[in-house]
Amino acid sequence: MRLILAALLALAVLPAVPAAAAGSCSGFQSMCAARCKQRAPTDLNCVQDHCTPKLQECRATGCWQEGKLYGGAKTCNLKKT
Repeated sequence: MRLILAALLALAVLPAVPAAAAGSCSGFQSMCAARCKQRAPTDLNCVQDHCTPKLQECRATGCWQEGKLYGGAKTCNLKKT
């Protein structure tokens, strides 16, 4: 029972992937940038240090790897734009 409650709580806390991000690398990059602004508003290099490398990797492979904080899911077959 505790495991089920913990899983439900984890799902409630994790933000859903916005529909715009679901199909393109640039959509995921926008989501990443918004998360940087929300979670680390004083870190002026967050997007450059964290999101830009993910965007470059996504444009090369078509896959975006979420960070551990957001579940670590890997989404592939994305538009490389």
